[in-house]
Amino acid sequence: MRPFTRTTGSLGNHGAPPRVPESVAFVTQPILQRPNPLTGTASAPCDAVDPDLELIDRWRAGDGQAFEELVRRHERRIFGLLLRMLGNREEAEDAAQDTFLNLHRHGHRFRREARFSTFFYRVAMNAALNRRRSLGRRRSHMEALAREQAGGSALPSEPRGPEDATFGGEIRARVEEALQTLPAALRAPVVLYDIEGLAYGDIAEVLQIAEGTVKSRIHRARRALRERLGDLMHREDPEGSASAPGEPA
Repeated sequence: MRPFTRTTGSLGNHGAPPRVPESVAFVTQPILQRPNPLTGTASAPCDAVDPDLELIDRWRAGDGQAFEELVRRHERRIFGLLLRMLGNREEAEDAAQDTFLNLHRHGHRFRREARFSTFFYRVAMNAALNRRRSLGRRRSHMEALAREQAGGSALPSEPRGPEDATFGGEIRARVEEALQTLPAALRAPVVLYDIEGLAYGDIAEVLQIAEGTVKSRIHRARRALRERLGDLMHREDPEGSASAPGEPA
């Protein structure tokens, strides 16, 4: 796997790269034994006490190891989000380093009114969107959204036979192609909701938009996917389906 090599953050200047702080130098090493983020799932945040607060207090008191622990605690989900937004592992690795460096620089902006994981997602999303703008093109694709098919039909966990396996592969390929046609404004909320499992309020905080706008964009994204994947859904479900389970009103 390609190791992290960038030493500049997406919010930094274009001059000489800053010295990487010792407490974040570990992000220049390869991330080993990382599970495939395209096949993982995540649950929505709960209302329990934020488990990161103790580490944050230690980090702000000068404990560099506490920052490393914060990053390690969230890096898999952050990397998965970046890969889904950018569709390229190397770009996601670079954006992940941007995220960690920007978090180290701007972590003082975190306020306890929000969960730290939500703040971390916002830093990561900014890194992803900045990188997409700098590339000048939309480059993203993701398999995991196949579980939230345009017509609401979920793939079986295990193919029932050769025909099912072929059909499942075709759906995933078509989903990847359909996602590439979505603008970032629609892709981001549907990834955060359907894949990362964030609640509407948390997505609104991450993207800095109104909660009603989050719901509207998820609805529009799903509708766009249904239009592109409708023929596949009708093959799987001859009766068709009006909407996906859990679709926002």
